[in-house]
Order: sequence, then C-alpha cells, then structure tokens
Amino acid sequence: MKRIIVIITSVLICFFMTVPSVAQNKNNILNRIVNKYNQPVKDALIETEDGKYISKTASDGTFRLPAEYLSEAISISADGYLNSRVTIADLPEEGDVVLAFDPHGMGGKVNYGYLAQTKESVTGAVATVSGAILDKTPSNVLSDTYEGRLPGLTVINNIAELTFFGYGNFSKSIRGYSSINGNTPLVIIDGVIAPTQYIEFISPKEIESIAVLKDASATAAYGIQGSAGVIVITTKRGHDGSLNVEAYADQSFQQQTRKPLFINSAQYATLRNEAAERDGLAPYSQFSQEEIDLFRAGDDPRYPNNNWYDMFIKDVVMRQRVGVNVSGGTEKFRYYSNLSFVHQEEPFKIVDEPNRKYDPTPNVNIGNFRTNMDVRFNNYISGYMRLTGNVKREVLAGGNLGWNIYSQIFNQPPTMYGPLSPVNEENPDLSEQVVTVDGVDNPVYGMLNRSGYRTVIETNILAQTGLKFDLGFLTKGLSLSGGMAYQTYVRNETGTTQSYKRLIRESDFSTLDNFVPYKTFENTPLSYNKSAVFFYYLNFKGSIDYSRRFGDHSIDASAHTYYLRQEKEAAGSSNSVLPYKRQNFGVTALYGYKDRYYLKGDMGYSGSEQFHPDNRYSTTPAISGAWIASNEDFFTSSLISLLKLRASYGISGNDQLGDSRFLYLDNIRSDGSELERGNPSLEAEKIKKLNLGINLGLLNRFTVDFDYFKDHVDNMLINSNYRIPEYQGIPLGYFPKLNGGVMENKGFELSLGYRTNLTEEFSIFAQANMMQAVNKVIDINEAPLGSDYAYPLRTEGYSIGQLWGYKIDRSNGNGMFNSLEELDASGLTYSFGNPRVGDFIYTDLNNDGIIDEKDKAPLGYGSLPQQEFSLTGGFQWKNWDFSFLLHGISKCSQFLSGVGAYESLGKGIFNDIHLKAWTPERYAAGEEITFPALSLSPSTNHVANDFFLSDRSYLRLRNVELAYSLPQHLSKKITAENIRVALNIQNLLTFDKMKSKYIDPEIGSMNTFQPYRVFNIGISANF
Repeated sequence: MKRIIVIITSVLICFFMTVPSVAQNKNNILNRIVNKYNQPVKDALIETEDGKYISKTASDGTFRLPAEYLSEAISISADGYLNSRVTIADLPEEGDVVLAFDPHGMGGKVNYGYLAQTKESVTGAVATVSGAILDKTPSNVLSDTYEGRLPGLTVINNIAELTFFGYGNFSKSIRGYSSINGNTPLVIIDGVIAPTQYIEFISPKEIESIAVLKDASATAAYGIQGSAGVIVITTKRGHDGSLNVEAYADQSFQQQTRKPLFINSAQYATLRNEAAERDGLAPYSQFSQEEIDLFRAGDDPRYPNNNWYDMFIKDVVMRQRVGVNVSGGTEKFRYYSNLSFVHQEEPFKIVDEPNRKYDPTPNVNIGNFRTNMDVRFNNYISGYMRLTGNVKREVLAGGNLGWNIYSQIFNQPPTMYGPLSPVNEENPDLSEQVVTVDGVDNPVYGMLNRSGYRTVIETNILAQTGLKFDLGFLTKGLSLSGGMAYQTYVRNETGTTQSYKRLIRESDFSTLDNFVPYKTFENTPLSYNKSAVFFYYLNFKGSIDYSRRFGDHSIDASAHTYYLRQEKEAAGSSNSVLPYKRQNFGVTALYGYKDRYYLKGDMGYSGSEQFHPDNRYSTTPAISGAWIASNEDFFTSSLISLLKLRASYGISGNDQLGDSRFLYLDNIRSDGSELERGNPSLEAEKIKKLNLGINLGLLNRFTVDFDYFKDHVDNMLINSNYRIPEYQGIPLGYFPKLNGGVMENKGFELSLGYRTNLTEEFSIFAQANMMQAVNKVIDINEAPLGSDYAYPLRTEGYSIGQLWGYKIDRSNGNGMFNSLEELDASGLTYSFGNPRVGDFIYTDLNNDGIIDEKDKAPLGYGSLPQQEFSLTGGFQWKNWDFSFLLHGISKCSQFLSGVGAYESLGKGIFNDIHLKAWTPERYAAGEEITFPALSLSPSTNHVANDFFLSDRSYLRLRNVELAYSLPQHLSKKITAENIRVALNIQNLLTFDKMKSKYIDPEIGSMNTFQPYRVFNIGISANF
C-alpha cells in the first residue's frame, strides 16, 4: 500500500509542477474542417501520429496546429465521416480540409484495450458503439444502455428492480457459449482489466466508445481470460482547446411493461371452489354462493375485495438526473471531468403512520464522478491519472430487497381482510394490527411500514495512473509505458429491525370480531445493527509500443503484460476469501501495405494460480488478415463502393472454473480426512476460433457485412465421475476434474445497412442486424442413463441449458383426460402422483406404462437465445433528429413455474391462463380450454412439460428518441453554444408469444419486477 501511495504522490507532484497556469498559443495557422456541403464539422478529432497533440474542432470547424508539430502528419476523424490522414504540406494555409461522408462504417478507431487501430485495418470481428448513442437510453445501469446495440453481444435482463443495479442485473455473452464452464466476457476500462461487476454505475456521458472483441485475432492476446470475448470501455479524455462545459438534466417517468393480473374476490372464490371440486371435494367447499355474491357486490366490509398490487405499488415511479461535464486543456495538460447525481424512487407505497418515528420510504441517491487527466511533462515523458467512482445511499424498507417485498404481494389472496384489523374497542391490542393469512408470516404492509429500515452506503472507487516514455530518440514511433489500477468497494449498512403483531381472521366471514393473534409475533421497539463489506483488485500493466509509417507501409505493434490481484466479495473460511492472481503477457503486430493489405499476428502467454506450476501458463496464438479489394487501382465499379475480405484463426484461453479453486490439489483436512482429489495435469481450456468475414458496400449507400464463426474446444474441463458407478464407495464429487470435454459453437452474423446524406439538411440511416449462435456439447464423458430411458443422454448432443420435460399426448384433441373411462383405459401410472380427470396425458416414450424420469424428452431450447436481431434507424433534418431501436430474440425457452403458473402455491393466485381451466361443463359445451383441471395442492400437472414451455421470443421497441436543437442565434442569447431538448422512450412496445400476457418474456416470471417502460425528457446545454 505504501508503494501505491508513493507512486500516486509522485505523479501529483510532477503534475502540479509542470502544468502551466496560462495556456500559451504558438499557433499561426488556422484551418477548418468541413464536409462536401461546406458545413463545418464540429468535434472532429485532430491527432498527430505520435499522439502528443490531441485537439477537437470548434463549432465552426476550426482548429490550430501548434508550430512545433508542423513537421508531423495528422489524422482527422469524426463521427459519420471517413478517416483522413493529412501531411502538413497538404494542409491549405488558412483553408479548408474536406472530410468525406462514411456510408459503410469504416471511419473512426477500434480500441482493443492494448492498442487502437483504424476500422479500415480491422482484420477480425469487432463491434463498436459511441457513448452518444448509449446516452439515448434513460437507465441507471450501463449494461441496459447497450442491450441490442452491439451485434454479437447478448444481454439478458435478470433483475428489473429500479434501485438494484450493479450486482449482476444483466448476464452477458458474446456469440453464445463455447464451453460448459465460464462464459462471462472480460471487461477492460481504459486499457486495464476490471474483473468485478461493480462497474455498472459508469454513465454513458463519460464514455467515448465501447468495443466488443469477438474473434481470436482480437482476444488471443488476453490469454486465458479472452475465450468468452472482451468488452472494452474507453472513457472520454480532454483535448487541446478552450473550455467546454455541458450541463444536463433529465426527468423520467417509469412504469412496468406488464401490470400483473389480480382477479377480484368473487373470481378468486369461484376458482378456489372449482379447484376443490376437481380435487374431489364437495361443491362450494371453500366459499358458499352467498359469500361469492357478497364478494361480487363489494359493498360489505366483511367481504373485502383487495387488490394488493394496486394498494402497494405505484403506477408511475420518478427518476431525476442532473450533471455537468467539463473538458479542455493545453498542449501540456488535458482534462475531462464529469459529475452527476441521480435520485431514483422505488415503486412501493408507504403509509404515513402517526406513531412511527422513522421514514422507511425506499429510494436511492447516487453521486457519480470522473476525472481524466493527461499531462505532458516534456517531449519524452507524459502521464495520466484517472479517478472515477460513485457514492450510493439506499434506503430499504424493513431491510428487505425490493423483489422480496414484491413477491409477497402474490401470497395474499384478495379475500384477505386488511391490511389492518378494524378498531376493536373491547380489545385495543387487536385494533389496527397487521392482518395476514395462515402460512404468510410476512404480510406486505408490515414489511413496508412496521419492520424498520436499512440504510446502505456504498463507495466504489476506481483509480488509474501511469507514465509513458517516448523513445523516439532511439527510433521514431517507439514508446514505453506502465501503469496501475486499483478498485475498491466498501459497503456499510446501518439496519434497524422491528417486529410487529400479526392477526389472522377466522373462517367466518359474517363477522369482523374474529381476529386472533397469529403465532407469537408482538410489537417491539427498533433495534439497531451494523455490518460492512470490503474488497478490492489491484492491476499492473506495462507495454512497449511501436507505431510508424514508411511510405506505403505501416506497422502497429505492442508487447504488454498484465498482473492482476483480486480479492472478491467473500466471507468465512473457504478458499474463496483468498486473493485471485493472474499474469498475462501479450504480443500483437499489425502490418499494412497501401491501406489495402493487412496482416496481424497475436499471441498471449498467461497463467493463474488455478493450476499446478508445471501447467500454469498457456500459449494462445492467432493470425488474421484483411484485403480491401475496392482500394486496388484495377478495381473500378460504379456499383461496388467497398469490398473487404477478412479471415482469422487462433486460440483463446479460459480459466473460469466457477467457484472451484486449486483443483490440482488434494483436499486433505487437518483431521486426516480426504475429500476432493486433485489433478496436477489440469490446464486452462483452449478454444480454437475461426472467423471469415466480408464487408460489402454498394452505391455508397448500402452496406452488407457477414461473418461466419466456429469455435471448438477439445480440452474442456469436465468431471471424471460421469462413468463411475456410485456403489464403488468413494463419493462421486471427490473424483478429480479432467481436461477431456469436447464442444463446438458456430453461427453467423449479418448486417444490412443504409446511410446517405440526401441534402445538406437531411440525412437518413438504417441498419438491421442478425446473429445466430448454436452450441453443441459433443463429449463430456457422460454415462448413458440406461436402455430403458427414451433419451439416455441428457447433455451430449445438445446445447447447454437444453430443457427437459414431459411431452403431452394430444392425440385426443386437448391432451387431457376428459373422462374417468379415458383415464382408466390409458393404463398409465405416474411416478409423481395420481392423475385426475382433467389432468394432462403424458406420452409414454419408453412404452413401459409408467410416466417417470425415463420418459422425459428435450423440449424447446435453453434460456440463452440462439438468435438475436435488431433494427435501428433514424434521420436528421435541420435542427431535428429522430432515432429508434427495435430489438428481439428467438429460439429461447423457459418453463413457466411458480406464482402465476402453478395455481396450487400458497393460498392460490390465479392468472389469465387459469380462467378457462378444464371442467366437465366446459368440455361438454365445447368451450375453449386454456389450462388443465385446477387443484388446491400440487398435482401431476405441476411439472416441467410442454404446456408450461414458454417461447421467450420477443420483439421490443427498446428505444425511441426525438430531439430538437435550438438555433444558434437563440442559444447564444444565454451564452450557450448549443441547447438540445430530447424525448426518450424505453421499452415502448413488446410483441411476444408468452402464454400469459401478464408476464414479460425477458423476465419470464410473474413474482418479480417486470422491465420498466420509461418516458424521459432531457435538456442539455453546451457552453
């Protein structure tokens, strides 16, 4: 730690000693960047080839090049334009440089983390998106902003709670799964590995771009951490020029995309009676007809009709965001700073109880900050310092996470009185106490209003610093750099807990004097408690870089090393509390000739303490090439404006082995017991990756991009016990792991684009993307279950996550036993219960007369979509701009279960699929039947079968933005350079095939928050 402090202090001292107090201009030449319509190009990036000078054009497109760089060539890039390389001799004195429009997405750069290269020279498979595009999504979570915007990257929303972000809300995969083990992409922030999930707080306002690295040519240099792909986040940096200030404010209105069905008391009572009758009980065994009529009338307080969802959940939730960005600099010092504040409400309604002396209203306040500084001490030494983080203060009602409270809503039937008992003058102790029903220990009202609260304060800091030495005095283009990063996370919790009296109502609905205490719960005063969590990671990086052009030849090369020491969030005495260590060496070199031929070689040499010292390090090489045929002198075509061919092949490594550690060691305890056996021969998985691609441009407007990929691994980590009988005596979990699994993953990506500037005031764009990735487990040493199983293998030959369940025999028309005679004639027995009339008829696949595990069949797909597609488009006309994003997935399945599917759970909550369940009367009348016979307890219907198999395919209008920029003459009246007002809508429409229209396909469950529809109005001003 002392060493870290010394390094940071030294850099700060150098910084303050060298930054000039007044910027001095030595510029004599003023140039302007324009397009073909002679319109100025604002914010075009001007950079000398040695990287020492970085500037951006002003709003009028002008820039000045310092006199000391007049011997350098400069590169010019801007969003929507092709890159331009200009020598100083070609710069017109006091004249204009014209940038060409970029119809095929070849402009700009791709940041690989260890180096950046122009998009033209990309030899592999990458996808990029700018921070300005991400900022169209009004969300608290970074992953939410790029869902559907990066072809090849699949983002799945697991937790839709508004205030719970940064903790694995989203799971991510790049081009599907290539191993049964770790498939989480590596994350790089500004060139440094960030191995934790606590980075979701980063705001799109801070981001310059995000790149997704997909093939071996882009990931091999990351060694054993690159097999699942890499997400590279590049944040904004300052530039030489005047101070630029952006202030912004947003107001969001949020509502769930699906409001769950909460049927009224009369419907509930009727369906409960129906379920009891199907179970063989007498009609009206649960509720009498008189009670049902009184429930339906709704004018008698003894017969309540409580919609608990409406009682406890707000229709609309608010979110506010304000912030400011500041950037600028001089030749010696460049800076970018961002400061923002977010206030997010929770959707729960809190009652202002008169005697409560605390406020449990759940909400979140977050302050984000970032400062990026770049310093040039002299002509040979430069440095940087980046400090970012957030401070989050969250209040939790009763100390409960939001989804725990939300799920309890569906355990309370509408016939339950409440939420508080009526006033009882004879027994005040029973007055206005929390009411519940048998089996529900935590009614929602009590959880929200009488359980105390918990305050959580989280501090998440990421600091980076480093130095760069220009070794151009040895040979031009050579440099040496080194740096370090430190991320620390601290969570402090102050909790208060309070118990409260619960009452239940006896079964007689004719009176309100029948409330009795439930269990032994009593009202208690608040008690306090505190807890804390801390973890960190430390990362060192060093590199030697070389970049130079020799006439028609160009070379970009880097040799780098990473050292990572990571302490995860863990407690106790297991080996997960020990630090994780990794070391990586990477080499990459890109050679270009005449800006049309490119050859790239990469190699990683990396290891971790997961493996025996003799097998700790692995080599991951890759080679790739590209040919831009349309740049050839002989290539003349009025139709084809771009033709680029790409190919790559190489190896990426994987050491993600789940929670298991030190698998090469025998687990021998101090008492002499021997548990898991180790395998010292284990090594990291090596996944061979092939990518073939083509970029085709037509008529300078249309673009077709296609990539075919195939991943193959033959040393996948698997269990050795699959073919060992359990009766041999040693527990199967104690056998060592092996590198013996075989698996493949293959598919394609296709993009169709259109982009053109029809006039100087009107431009239009559209792009459609599609990806298919299908994996197959070939060999994991799986032992067949037996010849009497219809499908003796459950993993080999199938995709990861393949669903298994019972097939319904629909040969009789509806797949249900419609009479006792039909049930008896079937001759079937079920190993998991006795079927009733109205229950599902399962297919006896092995023809043994018994429906059991042996009859399970593969159904649908897994939870990871095999296909993903998106359509984005928009236009810009004068001061107006409009854009939209349609995003969808297909070939993705899930079994419906739990609340909203199984009506037998708890006191029984019914969804739309239950309203037309099987009854003898409904069947005899030929009416529509949407569900088997209802039941008060688990039946043979409540298992995984193809009725509950849900197709989670969907098409969602994920984002729409309409914005207007005030004319400059109006903006300048308040000294603003630009004022922009935007309306953003997130998740406006969703089209899906879910059995229940009250369950969102992305979440796939009723008893948790559904994704939110967000209406956001924002204003930003640049000064």
